[in-house]
Amino acid sequence: MPYKINRMLKNVLKIWKIKWIHLSKPTHHELEEAIKNLDLHEMVEQDLIEPSAHDKIDVYDDCIFLVIHFPKYNEKLWKYLSNEMNIILGRDFIITITKYPTNNIEKIRQEYEQEIKEEWEEAEEYKISPYYILYKIIDVMYDKILLGLNKFNLDLMEMEKQVFDKSFVDTDLLKKVLIKKRNTVLLKTIISPQEEILVELQKVTANFYEGDLDVYFEDLEYKTSKMLGHISIIHENIDSIGEIFNTLTNMMTNKNIGILTVLTVIIWIMTMISGIYGMNIWLPFQNYPGAFIVLMGFMVIMAVFTVLIFKKKKRL
Repeated sequence: MPYKINRMLKNVLKIWKIKWIHLSKPTHHELEEAIKNLDLHEMVEQDLIEPSAHDKIDVYDDCIFLVIHFPKYNEKLWKYLSNEMNIILGRDFIITITKYPTNNIEKIRQEYEQEIKEEWEEAEEYKISPYYILYKIIDVMYDKILLGLNKFNLDLMEMEKQVFDKSFVDTDLLKKVLIKKRNTVLLKTIISPQEEILVELQKVTANFYEGDLDVYFEDLEYKTSKMLGHISIIHENIDSIGEIFNTLTNMMTNKNIGILTVLTVIIWIMTMISGIYGMNIWLPFQNYPGAFIVLMGFMVIMAVFTVLIFKKKKRL
């Protein structure tokens, strides 16, 4: 079967009868043009214009409309953002639309082109289908997430080591841990609904494509479970680091309170002695020229004695 690959425009890839259109942060006009050229259902246009906070799948007579979110890491903020991807899947076309610019789609398209070229004469028919392209997109995105989760875990291990190495509560490190916790919650929020979406997608694609894609959906479902497992472990590690921070904070607070208590006792003794010698009555050593030095020495001795008592009681 003579397959042919044609780059019509920068955002259009045509492989034999299959057309792949990708739009990154498109304008309203670009959306209207894509919908008009492919004669899509009017409800699809409305779904594309209105952003969705949740994953969903809608089935029409001639296409499948899919909303799925993937995490996008912002290195400046150290945070993950939710990058909404709208996918319109027809019998001979696929449209992918992302909320934020991403290089991943272009990378996937180049790899897909290369895969077809290498198997030019022996390529399986199912690979020249929008459903296989959809699998490739989700599969590559999941692989990227798994790599990110692995780095995530390594960062946490390094943070835990830094927590034990420091003799004080590092507020910058604590801030990083809190950001990691927020990222974990977002990742779980993004990935969890996709288990149900994949099951539903497997059912509806059977109405559009007769080929057997079960093995690919099983692979995606396995990776989803693996990601959620990693996220669960990361969440537990973050909670553990948080407990360490709380314990260290309490210990340092108790230590500071002990120091303040000792200072309070010392100042109280000095205040009492100075208060007594401030009274207008006869007092010992009041006519002695070295009385000031004697009293100061006595105060120092009392201060040292107080510190030794607290140390013996292990309050310092």
